[in-house]
Amino acid sequence: MNRPVSEPAHVLAPGIPRHLILFIGALVAIGPISLDAYLPAMPAMADAFHVGIVRLNNTISIYLVGYGFGQFFGGAISDQIGRKRIGLIGLAIFALASLAIAFATSAEQAQALRFIQAIGGGFSTVICMAIVRDVYPVEELGRRMAMVTLVMLASPVIAPTLGATLLRFGWPAIFFFQAAYAGAVAVFYVLRVPETRRGERRKLSIVTTLSQCARVIVHRNAVGRLPITFAITMAFSASVFMTFITNSSFAYIQYFGVPAARFPLYFSVGVIGLIATNLFSMRRLTSTNAPTFFRLGLALQATGVVSIVVFVLAGAHSIWELVVPIAMILAAFGLTGPAGSSQFIRNYDRLAGSASSLYTTLLFSTGALFGAVSGVFFDGTLRPMAFTMLVATVLANSCAVLTGAKIGRPALASAAASDTTRDAA
Repeated sequence: MNRPVSEPAHVLAPGIPRHLILFIGALVAIGPISLDAYLPAMPAMADAFHVGIVRLNNTISIYLVGYGFGQFFGGAISDQIGRKRIGLIGLAIFALASLAIAFATSAEQAQALRFIQAIGGGFSTVICMAIVRDVYPVEELGRRMAMVTLVMLASPVIAPTLGATLLRFGWPAIFFFQAAYAGAVAVFYVLRVPETRRGERRKLSIVTTLSQCARVIVHRNAVGRLPITFAITMAFSASVFMTFITNSSFAYIQYFGVPAARFPLYFSVGVIGLIATNLFSMRRLTSTNAPTFFRLGLALQATGVVSIVVFVLAGAHSIWELVVPIAMILAAFGLTGPAGSSQFIRNYDRLAGSASSLYTTLLFSTGALFGAVSGVFFDGTLRPMAFTMLVATVLANSCAVLTGAKIGRPALASAAASDTTRDAA
């Protein structure tokens, strides 16, 4: 017999703390901190390793691949052995790899250790979406996702500033900080946050893991559409910003000549729009208007990317010709992100961990691919970055059609709210 999505398929752990959302935000922030904090240090690391900036740009793509790998297996395994075990294992791997990177003596060592660090980061953050699905009613998912995003938004603002400050003590200090942060989160997790979903299996099974992911992919909602199309659309949408992240150090510090100490100022301008739209989503997002938020966000993102392409083709004489459209792109993600993720995860209950795995794996692996492509065509200008972002946003808006989400058409969201999960049968 099928079980409605809104009914929990398990008994929640007692004593869920009121600060759970804050903790989830701190856990999710592992990702931005590991990416953004060392952006100002990339030229210094390139000099220390005697390599070009493109070699250091590749460490971002390598990190995203490892992050996706960790998330793919981490979420599905958390359905088997519990969220907390996976989270703590991931934090331990992340902390140890961060310490090792601080002692790296070559770009090759840094790249290999970043991959291991990323696996730990993937393990520790993939459970966040699943925890939200474990604890909160389905009708609250959109607002809760927006709250999680809002809590973690401080990290893209603070991390580059912190990185630039720590850079005064040498680039290894940044990775010492990352290790300390992961350790502090792990201690808090052990002492203050209970398990939200205990695993049902004592032994891990890769076959079961792959089977769970396959069931997520083929699952259809009440109107016969595949929720996985939301994840695919969001992957292309996220790739727009991840392509910029991959090239941001070159764009701001080398192309426009911004001092490393001022890099965080320009980088954080874009986050202001993201904070504003996430606040808006947190207050206004519902299951009925989620399709509208989703499609409007994608359209706004496309507008920002087209603006960058136009400015780049015209010569991009001012840094603000890049900063302002990036702010627009981030603001768009504040609409698209919570709406898209909630419309996706609401379709899964028992397989929330596996669904979260596929969702985040698609986001980061696709982002890594697009970032790497922009590096392959690197020619010392902003054109490879701009055109790679253009391809990503065109694919995102094209795939959005498959989700069935339409502006002013809440039918899909309403149907999903009453959908029954075949996976829980």
